[in-house]
Amino acid sequence: MSIEAITWALECADIPSPTPPGMPSAPALTVVLLGLANHASRYGADAYPSVRKLAGYARISERQVQRCLKALVALGLISRGDQERVAATISREDRRPVLYDLSMKRGDASSPRRSERGDKSTSNGATKIDERGDTAVTRTVLDPRDEPAALPHATKHTRASTQEEQRPSPVDRLATACRRAGLTARFDTLTPEKRALVTQSVDLHGVDALVRTALERHRPWDPARSAAAWIPAWQSLQPPRPKLPPRCGRCDEYGWLPDDHLGRAVRCPCRRATSSELRTRSREAMLPAA
Repeated sequence: MSIEAITWALECADIPSPTPPGMPSAPALTVVLLGLANHASRYGADAYPSVRKLAGYARISERQVQRCLKALVALGLISRGDQERVAATISREDRRPVLYDLSMKRGDASSPRRSERGDKSTSNGATKIDERGDTAVTRTVLDPRDEPAALPHATKHTRASTQEEQRPSPVDRLATACRRAGLTARFDTLTPEKRALVTQSVDLHGVDALVRTALERHRPWDPARSAAAWIPAWQSLQPPRPKLPPRCGRCDEYGWLPDDHLGRAVRCPCRRATSSELRTRSREAMLPAA
């Protein structure tokens, strides 16, 4: 990462707005240029991120990124650099990205350092030395009556409420799991109604099942920008099978008792669940969380 290159892309890059007909929009060009600056040196050289990486930065398709790169070359903001540097790093030719150099000039973007460094005052080339010695110090002694009262200790109720506030919501847990899986869809743009649907799906199916479904619907060349695109797929999932009551201890692990006197298999009553009971449990599991 180069702060100088990013500063140049934000403040000095001349990107027209609006852009000429047939050219990508100015915001798309700006984000793609920022992605290149993020991988360039402090002088804007040797930037070779992949097209997929730039598409992830700009939240656009890889084909649109290629159009943006051609437009940036046409505007004179970037140019093809020494491709031998990429060949020295990546051996496979079919996986080598194109190396670009930003059209930065010396002095276009200075390093954001403090202007005042070192000694602030000099006289005839000699550093000014402050006088040393004892200085008057004023000490304030607080009267015990003026001291602030000690804060009360946190009660169990306070600690419990604090833990509940710090506990992430189901939507936040799902968003974290999706980011770890490489999904870039945003959850902060969901409306309250859609957040309620996502919370219901998390309570019903769990985070892992929803992440697997989102990965099945994921298209790397055109990723979803909002998690709202996955809500219909999450709602179409089959509800989990209801759990049977615990075993009584008289049957085996499969719920069978010893055969009767006629040699017929006997199902243990603790493993029996009528179809009406199963439908009732499934209906209860599908109800929205209160």
